[in-house]
Amino acid sequence: MNPIQEELTSERTLKKFLKESDYTFLNMLNDRISSALADKKAEHDEQEKQRIERENKRMELMSLIEAEGFSLTDLIGSEAQVKSPKRKPKYEYIEGGVKKHWSGVGRTPRPIQNELDAGKPLDSFLIANQSS
Repeated sequence: MNPIQEELTSERTLKKFLKESDYTFLNMLNDRISSALADKKAEHDEQEKQRIERENKRMELMSLIEAEGFSLTDLIGSEAQVKSPKRKPKYEYIEGGVKKHWSGVGRTPRPIQNELDAGKPLDSFLIANQSS
């Protein structure tokens, strides 16, 4: 909340402000607030009208789709794509005393990359039962 909202939402502070202000100032303030409120109401009503029109159009389209014998999934396409299964690990390496595995896809793990940079071949990390 901004400071003006905080002050005006406190009934005690608002009463004090009204008591200390003169009638002409309060009348002018009332006119300005009424004008701004009318503008805000017109804007709100227009947005609500657009929302209702959009919803009516959507319902009209849905009934047309159903009347033609289609479903929404027919128009959109197939169901959600099936996620591909996790790949089997192809390489193994030791990091921090723990044996870890890498499928060979994506970014090369740092321990393997360090060894590759030192000249060690990638085949040396192959899992034993998968080497050809």
